Amino acid sequence: MLVSSIIHAMAVLEALADRPAGMSVSDLSALTGLNKGSIARVLITLESTGHVLQDAGTERYHLSLQTVSLANRHMDRLGFPELIQPVLNDLSDATGELAQLAAADNDRLYVIAKAEGANRIRVESLLGQQIALHASSTGKAWLSGLSRERLLRVLGGVELVKLTTQTITDISVLEQEIEEARAAGFATQREELMEQMSGIAVPVRISASPEALGSLAIAAPTFRFPFDRITELHAMLQRAASRIGETWPREAVFANLDHPARKIAFR
Repeated sequence: MLVSSIIHAMAVLEALADRPAGMSVSDLSALTGLNKGSIARVLITLESTGHVLQDAGTERYHLSLQTVSLANRHMDRLGFPELIQPVLNDLSDATGELAQLAAADNDRLYVIAKAEGANRIRVESLLGQQIALHASSTGKAWLSGLSRERLLRVLGGVELVKLTTQTITDISVLEQEIEEARAAGFATQREELMEQMSGIAVPVRISASPEALGSLAIAAPTFRFPFDRITELHAMLQRAASRIGETWPREAVFANLDHPARKIAFR
């Protein structure tokens, strides 16, 4: 049985996470579809627990650092920072560009770690954000690493929102790109997610599972993206992805995979 108050609270937290400038009760109501009374009750409760804060001047609500720390503490317990960050740093140092690692959470993908490149002109990091699977090299690479059965299920829930003039909005074209990525071992995007930003990514796997756990990407401004070095970048990404797969924390392995071991991993 679902508890509606918890569903409402999570909807509010998700909305606030995407808007660092904060939101009013009216804003939250319009975005979530919940009435203002429900929103107000949720905010009062979350404020009392310290998970949201209200700016006295603007009366807008923000996530508190207490809420942010929940994810950070969980990641620390899993061991991601100390295990994964050195690999990302090496990749970013070698390319001079942004390196990002995304991990699957059921049928969604989130950027969980990054390393900034040395170049002065950089692309925006998506750290902590849910990935648009159809418009990113990160998303397409992960999709290419799924079983065909799971791929069809995930694609069934993907809304092909047009984010730029280059975004794929035809499901048959997307499926073709995923199959090409599966054959090549990597996926690319050229200004499909953001204007003036391009990327290349590979799936991240471990030996215990046939399906990808996430994906690893390099992103750069399009004017600087080395499309003539795709083969070299693919090799660099693949080596880094293999290192990450070897050190991926055991506690995070089976949480979101369609794999028999998922049912028995922690019995």
